[in-house]
Amino acid sequence: MTKLCKDVYFRTTLTSFKPREIYDEFNTNLIRFNQERGKITLQISSLQAKILKELLADGRKSEEEIAKTIGITKQAVKSNYTKLLKLGIIKGATTHINYRLFGFKAVAYLIITINPKQTNQLSAYLQKMPEVYAFFTKGIPGTVDVITILKTVEHLNEVKDQFKNNFEISEMKTAIWTDVKEMNYNLAIITENRRNITVPSNNPKKPVQPKNGNTLDILDRKIADALAENGRISMVELSKAANVSTSIAKRRYEKLKERGALKVTIQVDPHKIGYQALCIFFITISFEKLPSIIQEISKIPDIISIMKTTGNFDLQIYAMIADLDQMLFIKEELSKIDGIISMNFEINRISEKMDKWPSPRQYISTF
Repeated sequence: MTKLCKDVYFRTTLTSFKPREIYDEFNTNLIRFNQERGKITLQISSLQAKILKELLADGRKSEEEIAKTIGITKQAVKSNYTKLLKLGIIKGATTHINYRLFGFKAVAYLIITINPKQTNQLSAYLQKMPEVYAFFTKGIPGTVDVITILKTVEHLNEVKDQFKNNFEISEMKTAIWTDVKEMNYNLAIITENRRNITVPSNNPKKPVQPKNGNTLDILDRKIADALAENGRISMVELSKAANVSTSIAKRRYEKLKERGALKVTIQVDPHKIGYQALCIFFITISFEKLPSIIQEISKIPDIISIMKTTGNFDLQIYAMIADLDQMLFIKEELSKIDGIISMNFEINRISEKMDKWPSPRQYISTF
Protein backbone atom coordinates (compact mmCIF):
# COMPACT_ATOMS: atom_id res chain seq x y z
CA MET A 1 0.00 0.00 0.00
CA THR A 2 1.20 3.48 -0.83
CA LYS A 3 0.27 6.59 1.13
CA LEU A 4 0.40 9.39 -1.42
CA CYS A 5 -0.57 12.91 -0.33
CA LYS A 6 -1.16 14.28 3.15
CA ASP A 7 -2.12 17.95 2.96
CA VAL A 8 -4.67 19.78 0.85
CA TYR A 9 -5.00 23.44 -0.02
CA PHE A 10 -8.65 23.68 -0.94
CA ARG A 11 -11.57 21.81 -2.43
CA THR A 12 -14.02 23.73 -4.58
CA THR A 13 -16.27 23.71 -7.61
CA LEU A 14 -15.99 25.81 -10.74
CA THR A 15 -18.79 28.10 -9.59
CA SER A 16 -17.28 28.94 -6.21
CA PHE A 17 -13.60 29.16 -7.21
CA LYS A 18 -12.09 32.65 -6.73
CA PRO A 19 -8.52 32.41 -8.06
CA ARG A 20 -7.39 36.01 -7.58
CA GLU A 21 -8.26 35.95 -3.89
CA ILE A 22 -6.01 32.98 -3.16
CA TYR A 23 -3.32 33.31 -5.82
CA ASP A 24 -0.59 34.93 -3.71
CA GLU A 25 -1.29 32.77 -0.66
CA PHE A 26 -1.26 29.56 -2.72
CA ASN A 27 2.08 30.22 -4.43
CA THR A 28 3.69 31.66 -1.30
CA ASN A 29 2.71 28.60 0.69
CA LEU A 30 4.10 26.27 -2.00
CA ILE A 31 7.43 28.12 -1.97
CA ARG A 32 7.57 28.14 1.84
CA PHE A 33 6.68 24.44 1.92
CA ASN A 34 9.72 23.57 -0.21
CA GLN A 35 12.10 25.97 1.54
CA GLU A 36 11.25 24.59 4.98
CA ARG A 37 11.95 21.03 3.85
CA GLY A 38 15.04 21.73 1.80
CA LYS A 39 13.25 20.89 -1.44
CA ILE A 40 14.95 22.63 -4.33
CA THR A 41 13.64 22.82 -7.89
CA LEU A 42 16.52 22.08 -10.25
CA GLN A 43 16.96 23.56 -13.69
CA ILE A 44 17.22 20.83 -16.29
CA SER A 45 17.73 21.12 -20.02
CA SER A 46 15.21 20.37 -22.73
CA LEU A 47 17.40 17.41 -23.72
CA GLN A 48 17.29 15.99 -20.20
CA ALA A 49 13.52 16.50 -20.19
CA LYS A 50 13.26 14.43 -23.37
CA ILE A 51 15.30 11.63 -21.79
CA LEU A 52 13.07 11.66 -18.72
CA LYS A 53 9.92 11.48 -20.86
CA GLU A 54 11.31 8.52 -22.82
CA LEU A 55 12.05 6.65 -19.59
CA LEU A 56 8.67 7.50 -18.07
CA ALA A 57 7.12 5.88 -21.15
CA ASP A 58 9.43 2.83 -20.96
CA GLY A 59 11.73 2.56 -17.95
CA ARG A 60 13.80 -0.23 -19.51
CA LYS A 61 14.49 1.58 -22.74
CA SER A 62 18.18 1.32 -23.62
CA GLU A 63 20.57 4.23 -24.13
CA GLU A 64 20.84 3.23 -27.77
CA GLU A 65 17.05 3.26 -28.26
CA ILE A 66 16.71 6.67 -26.57
CA ALA A 67 19.57 8.10 -28.64
CA LYS A 68 17.91 6.95 -31.85
CA THR A 69 14.49 8.33 -30.83
CA ILE A 70 15.61 11.84 -29.88
CA GLY A 71 18.50 12.15 -32.35
CA ILE A 72 21.62 12.31 -30.16
CA THR A 73 24.56 10.03 -29.45
CA LYS A 74 24.45 7.11 -27.05
CA GLN A 75 27.22 8.77 -25.03
CA ALA A 76 25.13 11.94 -24.66
CA VAL A 77 22.23 9.88 -23.31
CA LYS A 78 24.52 8.10 -20.85
CA SER A 79 26.12 11.35 -19.67
CA ASN A 80 22.80 13.11 -19.09
CA TYR A 81 21.21 10.07 -17.47
CA THR A 82 24.12 9.90 -15.02
CA LYS A 83 23.68 13.60 -14.19
CA LEU A 84 19.98 13.08 -13.53
CA LEU A 85 20.82 10.24 -11.14
CA LYS A 86 23.47 12.28 -9.30
CA LEU A 87 21.07 15.23 -8.94
CA GLY A 88 18.51 12.94 -7.35
CA ILE A 89 15.94 13.65 -10.07
CA ILE A 90 15.80 10.01 -11.13
CA LYS A 91 15.17 8.05 -7.93
CA GLY A 92 14.59 4.53 -9.22
CA ALA A 93 12.24 2.51 -11.40
CA THR A 94 9.08 0.52 -10.78
CA THR A 95 6.11 -0.98 -12.60
CA HIS A 96 2.53 -0.27 -13.57
CA ILE A 97 0.43 -3.43 -13.58
CA ASN A 98 -2.84 -4.69 -15.02
CA TYR A 99 -4.86 -5.67 -11.95
CA ARG A 100 -7.32 -7.69 -14.04
CA LEU A 101 -4.58 -10.07 -15.11
CA PHE A 102 -3.41 -10.35 -11.51
CA GLY A 103 -6.81 -11.67 -10.47
CA PHE A 104 -8.55 -8.45 -9.42
CA LYS A 105 -11.85 -7.46 -11.02
CA ALA A 106 -11.94 -3.73 -10.35
CA VAL A 107 -10.47 -0.72 -8.60
CA ALA A 108 -12.75 1.53 -6.53
CA TYR A 109 -12.36 5.13 -5.41
CA LEU A 110 -14.16 6.14 -2.18
CA ILE A 111 -14.61 9.61 -0.68
CA ILE A 112 -15.39 9.07 3.00
CA THR A 113 -16.65 11.67 5.49
CA ILE A 114 -16.43 10.55 9.12
CA ASN A 115 -16.41 11.96 12.63
CA PRO A 116 -13.28 14.20 12.58
CA LYS A 117 -12.12 12.69 15.88
CA GLN A 118 -11.78 9.32 14.12
CA THR A 119 -9.52 10.50 11.26
CA ASN A 120 -6.28 9.17 12.74
CA GLN A 121 -8.00 5.94 13.74
CA LEU A 122 -9.27 5.44 10.18
CA SER A 123 -5.81 6.14 8.74
CA ALA A 124 -4.30 3.46 10.96
CA TYR A 125 -7.10 1.07 9.98
CA LEU A 126 -6.53 1.68 6.25
CA GLN A 127 -2.82 0.90 6.54
CA LYS A 128 -3.70 -2.59 7.75
CA MET A 129 -6.21 -3.34 4.99
CA PRO A 130 -4.48 -5.42 2.28
CA GLU A 131 -6.97 -4.38 -0.40
CA VAL A 132 -6.29 -0.65 0.10
CA TYR A 133 -3.92 0.54 -2.60
CA ALA A 134 -3.64 4.18 -1.50
CA PHE A 135 -5.39 6.85 0.52
CA PHE A 136 -5.37 10.64 0.91
CA THR A 137 -5.83 12.10 4.38
CA LYS A 138 -5.35 15.62 2.95
CA GLY A 139 -4.96 17.33 6.33
CA ILE A 140 -8.73 17.88 6.64
CA PRO A 141 -10.08 16.02 9.70
CA GLY A 142 -13.04 13.89 8.75
CA THR A 143 -12.34 13.61 5.01
CA VAL A 144 -10.42 10.67 3.51
CA ASP A 145 -10.18 9.46 -0.11
CA VAL A 146 -9.44 5.75 -0.51
CA ILE A 147 -8.36 3.67 -3.52
CA THR A 148 -9.01 -0.05 -3.08
CA ILE A 149 -8.51 -3.07 -5.34
CA LEU A 150 -11.35 -5.61 -5.49
CA LYS A 151 -11.33 -9.37 -6.05
CA THR A 152 -14.97 -9.08 -7.11
CA VAL A 153 -17.28 -6.14 -7.71
CA GLU A 154 -19.36 -7.39 -4.76
CA HIS A 155 -16.27 -7.02 -2.57
CA LEU A 156 -16.87 -3.26 -2.65
CA ASN A 157 -19.97 -3.71 -0.48
CA GLU A 158 -17.92 -5.69 2.03
CA VAL A 159 -15.29 -2.94 2.17
CA LYS A 160 -17.96 -0.28 2.67
CA ASP A 161 -19.58 -2.36 5.43
CA GLN A 162 -16.23 -2.56 7.23
CA PHE A 163 -16.05 1.22 7.32
CA LYS A 164 -19.69 1.62 8.39
CA ASN A 165 -19.35 -0.94 11.18
CA ASN A 166 -16.18 0.55 12.63
CA PHE A 167 -16.54 4.29 12.12
CA GLU A 168 -19.13 7.06 12.32
CA ILE A 169 -19.71 7.61 8.59
CA SER A 170 -21.78 10.63 7.60
CA GLU A 171 -21.24 10.27 3.84
CA MET A 172 -19.54 7.86 1.47
CA LYS A 173 -19.28 8.43 -2.29
CA THR A 174 -17.94 5.66 -4.51
CA ALA A 175 -16.81 5.18 -8.09
CA ILE A 176 -15.40 2.10 -9.81
CA TRP A 177 -12.58 2.59 -12.32
CA THR A 178 -13.69 0.71 -15.41
CA ASP A 179 -10.70 1.72 -17.57
CA VAL A 180 -7.46 3.63 -17.06
CA LYS A 181 -5.29 5.70 -19.39
CA GLU A 182 -1.90 6.14 -17.73
CA MET A 183 0.10 9.04 -19.18
CA ASN A 184 3.23 9.66 -17.08
CA TYR A 185 5.04 10.47 -20.32
CA ASN A 186 2.76 13.53 -20.58
CA LEU A 187 4.66 15.43 -17.87
CA ALA A 188 5.80 18.78 -19.26
CA ILE A 189 8.85 18.71 -16.92
CA ILE A 190 10.17 22.09 -18.09
CA THR A 191 8.25 25.38 -17.98
CA GLU A 192 8.24 26.05 -21.73
CA ASN A 193 6.35 22.79 -22.34
CA ARG A 194 3.52 23.46 -19.87
CA ARG A 195 1.24 25.21 -22.37
CA ASN A 196 2.12 23.14 -25.40
CA ILE A 197 -1.22 21.60 -26.39
CA THR A 198 -0.41 18.63 -28.61
CA VAL A 199 -0.60 14.86 -28.80
CA PRO A 200 2.36 13.51 -26.73
CA SER A 201 5.07 12.09 -28.97
CA ASN A 202 5.75 9.36 -26.39
CA ASN A 203 2.17 8.10 -26.56
CA PRO A 204 2.47 4.28 -26.56
CA LYS A 205 0.53 1.87 -28.72
CA LYS A 206 -3.00 0.95 -27.71
CA PRO A 207 -2.85 -1.64 -24.89
CA VAL A 208 -3.51 -5.28 -25.71
CA GLN A 209 -6.83 -6.31 -24.20
CA PRO A 210 -6.43 -9.44 -22.02
CA LYS A 211 -8.70 -12.42 -22.55
CA ASN A 212 -11.08 -13.29 -19.73
CA GLY A 213 -9.75 -15.95 -17.37
CA ASN A 214 -6.20 -15.61 -18.72
CA THR A 215 -4.54 -14.80 -15.38
CA LEU A 216 -0.90 -14.99 -14.33
CA ASP A 217 0.97 -17.76 -12.52
CA ILE A 218 3.33 -17.66 -9.52
CA LEU A 219 6.44 -17.10 -11.65
CA ASP A 220 4.80 -14.13 -13.36
CA ARG A 221 4.01 -12.66 -9.93
CA LYS A 222 7.60 -13.14 -8.73
CA ILE A 223 8.91 -11.30 -11.78
CA ALA A 224 6.36 -8.53 -11.34
CA ASP A 225 7.24 -8.15 -7.65
CA ALA A 226 10.98 -7.95 -8.37
CA LEU A 227 10.45 -5.32 -11.08
CA ALA A 228 8.16 -3.29 -8.82
CA GLU A 229 11.09 -2.95 -6.40
CA ASN A 230 13.63 -2.17 -9.12
CA GLY A 231 12.31 -1.83 -12.66
CA ARG A 232 15.78 -1.54 -14.20
CA ILE A 233 17.17 -4.66 -12.55
CA SER A 234 19.37 -6.73 -14.86
CA MET A 235 18.02 -9.97 -16.29
CA VAL A 236 20.64 -11.89 -14.30
CA GLU A 237 19.40 -10.31 -11.06
CA LEU A 238 15.78 -10.81 -12.11
CA SER A 239 16.39 -14.50 -12.78
CA LYS A 240 17.89 -14.88 -9.28
CA ALA A 241 14.91 -13.14 -7.68
CA ALA A 242 12.51 -15.46 -9.55
CA ASN A 243 14.74 -18.54 -9.10
CA VAL A 244 14.81 -19.37 -12.81
CA SER A 245 17.35 -19.18 -15.62
CA THR A 246 18.15 -15.84 -17.26
CA SER A 247 16.58 -16.95 -20.54
CA ILE A 248 13.32 -17.91 -18.84
CA ALA A 249 13.21 -14.65 -16.86
CA LYS A 250 13.76 -12.62 -20.04
CA ARG A 251 11.15 -14.59 -21.97
CA ARG A 252 8.56 -14.23 -19.21
CA TYR A 253 9.21 -10.49 -18.86
CA GLU A 254 8.79 -9.94 -22.60
CA LYS A 255 5.57 -11.97 -22.54
CA LEU A 256 4.20 -9.94 -19.60
CA LYS A 257 5.06 -6.72 -21.40
CA GLU A 258 3.51 -7.91 -24.68
CA ARG A 259 0.30 -9.00 -22.93
CA GLY A 260 -0.07 -5.61 -21.26
CA ALA A 261 0.33 -7.13 -17.79
CA LEU A 262 3.02 -4.68 -16.70
CA LYS A 263 5.07 -1.72 -17.81
CA VAL A 264 8.30 -0.40 -16.32
CA THR A 265 8.72 3.32 -15.66
CA ILE A 266 11.40 5.36 -13.96
CA GLN A 267 10.61 7.19 -10.71
CA VAL A 268 11.45 10.86 -10.28
CA ASP A 269 11.46 13.31 -7.37
CA PRO A 270 8.55 15.61 -8.34
CA HIS A 271 9.78 18.46 -6.13
CA LYS A 272 13.12 18.64 -7.93
CA ILE A 273 11.45 19.17 -11.30
CA GLY A 274 9.09 21.81 -9.96
CA TYR A 275 5.90 19.94 -9.07
CA GLN A 276 4.27 20.87 -5.77
CA ALA A 277 0.74 19.46 -5.85
CA LEU A 278 -1.59 16.89 -7.37
CA CYS A 279 -4.93 18.04 -8.77
CA ILE A 280 -7.81 15.58 -9.13
CA PHE A 281 -10.70 16.52 -11.44
CA PHE A 282 -14.10 14.80 -11.12
CA ILE A 283 -15.98 15.20 -14.40
CA THR A 284 -19.38 14.33 -15.84
CA ILE A 285 -19.67 14.16 -19.62
CA SER A 286 -21.91 13.58 -22.60
CA PHE A 287 -21.08 9.95 -23.43
CA GLU A 288 -21.64 10.17 -27.18
CA LYS A 289 -18.63 12.52 -27.25
CA LEU A 290 -16.39 10.32 -25.06
CA PRO A 291 -13.73 9.48 -27.72
CA SER A 292 -13.16 13.11 -28.67
CA ILE A 293 -13.20 14.18 -25.01
CA ILE A 294 -10.47 11.65 -24.15
CA GLN A 295 -8.45 12.76 -27.18
CA GLU A 296 -8.61 16.43 -26.18
CA ILE A 297 -7.82 15.77 -22.51
CA SER A 298 -4.77 13.74 -23.54
CA LYS A 299 -3.29 16.78 -25.30
CA ILE A 300 -3.07 18.87 -22.13
CA PRO A 301 0.44 18.80 -20.58
CA ASP A 302 0.88 17.41 -17.06
CA ILE A 303 -2.34 15.39 -17.08
CA ILE A 304 -0.92 12.04 -16.02
CA SER A 305 -3.95 9.74 -15.93
CA ILE A 306 -7.58 9.47 -16.98
CA MET A 307 -9.97 7.03 -15.31
CA LYS A 308 -13.34 6.04 -16.74
CA THR A 309 -15.64 5.50 -13.77
CA THR A 310 -19.10 4.43 -12.71
CA GLY A 311 -20.67 6.20 -9.76
CA ASN A 312 -20.96 9.86 -8.87
CA PHE A 313 -18.93 11.05 -11.89
CA ASP A 314 -17.82 9.75 -15.30
CA LEU A 315 -14.13 10.61 -15.49
CA GLN A 316 -11.46 11.09 -12.84
CA ILE A 317 -8.40 12.98 -14.05
CA TYR A 318 -5.05 13.47 -12.31
CA ALA A 319 -2.67 16.34 -13.08
CA MET A 320 0.72 17.29 -11.61
CA ILE A 321 0.80 20.96 -10.58
CA ALA A 322 3.75 23.35 -10.40
CA ASP A 323 1.89 26.55 -9.50
CA LEU A 324 -1.55 28.13 -9.56
CA ASP A 325 -1.12 29.64 -13.04
CA GLN A 326 -0.56 26.19 -14.46
CA MET A 327 -3.50 24.71 -12.56
CA LEU A 328 -5.77 27.45 -13.90
CA PHE A 329 -4.48 26.80 -17.41
CA ILE A 330 -5.37 23.09 -17.13
CA LYS A 331 -8.80 23.89 -15.70
CA GLU A 332 -9.48 26.42 -18.47
CA GLU A 333 -8.39 23.98 -21.20
CA LEU A 334 -10.67 21.29 -19.77
CA SER A 335 -13.55 23.80 -19.68
CA LYS A 336 -13.15 24.38 -23.44
CA ILE A 337 -13.72 20.72 -24.33
CA ASP A 338 -17.06 20.05 -25.97
CA GLY A 339 -19.03 17.40 -24.09
CA ILE A 340 -17.84 18.12 -20.54
CA ILE A 341 -20.97 18.91 -18.54
CA SER A 342 -19.65 19.61 -15.04
CA MET A 343 -16.36 19.55 -13.18
CA ASN A 344 -15.25 19.57 -9.54
CA PHE A 345 -11.66 19.34 -8.41
CA GLU A 346 -9.40 19.16 -5.38
CA ILE A 347 -5.75 20.04 -4.83
CA ASN A 348 -3.48 17.85 -2.71
CA ARG A 349 -0.06 19.19 -1.77
CA ILE A 350 2.61 16.58 -2.50
CA SER A 351 3.96 15.25 0.78
CA GLU A 352 7.64 15.81 1.56
CA LYS A 353 7.86 12.03 1.97
CA MET A 354 6.80 11.49 -1.63
CA ASP A 355 10.22 11.77 -3.29
CA LYS A 356 9.60 8.86 -5.66
CA TRP A 357 6.88 9.18 -8.27
CA PRO A 358 5.09 7.21 -9.60
CA SER A 359 4.55 4.87 -6.68
CA PRO A 360 4.90 1.11 -7.30
CA ARG A 361 2.14 -0.91 -8.94
CA GLN A 362 -0.03 1.88 -10.27
CA TYR A 363 -2.69 0.81 -12.76
CA ILE A 364 -1.43 0.31 -16.32
CA SER A 365 -3.31 1.72 -19.33
CA THR A 366 -6.28 -0.38 -20.41
CA PHE A 367 -7.48 1.86 -23.25
